[in-house]
Amino acid sequence: MIHKYRIYNIFYLAFLLFLPSGVGIGEILENKDKIHAHMLWHYITREKPYKNYPAWPGKEGFYESTMPPGNILKLYINELALDTVLHKKGVFPDGALLIKENYTDNGELFLITVMYKAKGFNPAGHNWYWVKYKPDGEARLEGKVDVCISCHVGVAGNDYAFTGSIK
Repeated sequence: MIHKYRIYNIFYLAFLLFLPSGVGIGEILENKDKIHAHMLWHYITREKPYKNYPAWPGKEGFYESTMPPGNILKLYINELALDTVLHKKGVFPDGALLIKENYTDNGELFLITVMYKAKGFNPAGHNWYWVKYKPDGEARLEGKVDVCISCHVGVAGNDYAFTGSIK
């Protein structure tokens, strides 16, 4: 059993060493055509910390949500997503990241929700890969998350984004 984990750790470490550093400028964060919540968390917290990303224009700082799961939000987007928003491109490109911190009314961070555009992941859902993380990075839900998709499908014409028009 220990031997199996060592092999896994060696492959994981090797992958991390060759992880594309250009996600956010057009490269895709994938491992053999499969994205993993743990790998994505590592990327957005260590490789390219999301707190250094720009905000969605007009949503700088904290703002109140009109949708679940949080009452108070803070939204970060990578450069690919920002370019789409600013230039009203209509569809986010592969590699786009939308990262939303969800806070309680008391200002306590309780959930981090991520939308990552992964080429070929789920064409029926515009290829969005969804993750709900606890603040410590534990993924509570990931992948084709029905609760996320069923809510966001109402804005499928805006590439599943509620925050503002990208057209």
